[in-house]
Amino acid sequence: MSKPESDTSNVESRGFFLSRQPIVAGERRLIGWEMAFGAPDGRTLSVGQENSEEYLAAAMELSKTANWDSLLCGGRALLPVDRRLVFSDVIENLPRNRFLLGLAPCDEVDASLSSRLHDLHSRRGTRLLFFGYRRRDPREQLLDLVDAVEIDAFNIDEDARSILVRRAQRRNLQVLATSVDGDADFVRIRDSGFELFSGKSYSEHSEDADTQATADGKELLQLLVEARGELEIEPVTRRIEATPALEEGLLRLVNSLELARAQKIENVGQAVIMIGAKGLSRWLNLLLFQIGSKHGTRGPLFRAAASRARLMELMVGAGAEEATREIKSRGEIAFLVGIMSLVHVLLGVDRKKAISGLVLPEEMGQALLGYEGELGRMLRLCECIDSGEFVEAAEISQELGISPRALWAHQCAAFDWVAQMI
Repeated sequence: MSKPESDTSNVESRGFFLSRQPIVAGERRLIGWEMAFGAPDGRTLSVGQENSEEYLAAAMELSKTANWDSLLCGGRALLPVDRRLVFSDVIENLPRNRFLLGLAPCDEVDASLSSRLHDLHSRRGTRLLFFGYRRRDPREQLLDLVDAVEIDAFNIDEDARSILVRRAQRRNLQVLATSVDGDADFVRIRDSGFELFSGKSYSEHSEDADTQATADGKELLQLLVEARGELEIEPVTRRIEATPALEEGLLRLVNSLELARAQKIENVGQAVIMIGAKGLSRWLNLLLFQIGSKHGTRGPLFRAAASRARLMELMVGAGAEEATREIKSRGEIAFLVGIMSLVHVLLGVDRKKAISGLVLPEEMGQALLGYEGELGRMLRLCECIDSGEFVEAAEISQELGISPRALWAHQCAAFDWVAQMI
């Protein structure tokens, strides 16, 4: 009788799910990424005794397979760690000066742990974040290594929370709130003194001008709405040439990607001809998030929209030996579904209202509004990965016949593609 597969070999053979959630500053500028792992069966992996071995295996696999430049895109990563991971070889495979190691609450910090963390800082440039920061925190003996602390923004009495925030700020530590999923919570928590935020609030519509389209973005949105799905080269060219920011943005975009391999594209007319009428919607939507949002490529919205769109496009062709015309055409549709799934944030309305102003093929509308059909399931899978909802991600990936290992490969390719535009 064969032995059951170990936790470590399970991750090595079947892969893992990775959620890369944006960490933003109070003005909603992207600072870095909080990393979370899911097992192939949908369990959330976390540091600690219960699934420490699987978490370590997933972190090791990530350290060996990630393209860190494209995964982090200039930001830093927050990786929850336990003692076992700190003393493992995983940290040695991480890029220098790019990681915050998130330490869970503990009763004491012994000499060996302190020595190891100081050694990692001196050799690898790793810094620390304290999860669950509290008064009389024994981890404070490591303050010379700490950049930030996480404080519970939802379940602690307001007065007690304020004391902790002030305590951290007196020590020149930034204060992080996690699981901030709504815009109202984001504003409330920011106003109470928190400086860093993770969660899904970046993908929620808001009345705050910081999240809505800029003047140039509104111009581009108007063009897309007026076209009602029928973009024509000449009118689009004239409209873009009349708006300097759109002209500059489109040229920068197409020259950063595969369109300009043979020669540099120097004017809008040349760019639009190379893109073609069928490709205009794809590139204009991408441009919308690049220059139409306040922080552009420095904000979480562009990174999320572009990588989601590209990931959906890649999933369409998964398993095919070559990209046929049909696969390419369907990939374009999948790309548009992915990128348009976040247009509502720029409009400051919910997704249903945002989509209602556009003329879309029935399949795209059903995918965006009800997660129906293959494209709808792909969109929901992308959302689950982005937010760390691994149980549903595992169910949908099995339904679509895409393994966690294959999905991670597609994510890496999508991150690489987006990094070219940063």
